[in-house]
Amino acid sequence: MEIVQITCTDTSKIVNADVLRKTDKLLEVVVTESKTKLRLFKHTPHEKFYVGKMAGLEFTSTGESII
Repeated sequence: MEIVQITCTDTSKIVNADVLRKTDKLLEVVVTESKTKLRLFKHTPHEKFYVGKMAGLEFTSTGESII
């Protein structure tokens, strides 16, 4: 399974997440530590970061595999 890093921009915490689905504009993951499902989006395929929000916090990822 592909693993990516997710960064919480509000707390600067970085966690690993298992990729469930990845497209040019969508990155759907499950955070390894908490089993929380998170959806991150790009407005255009050319943007560098996927961005998502949950529980009032913002999360980002490049979507690049670390393993």
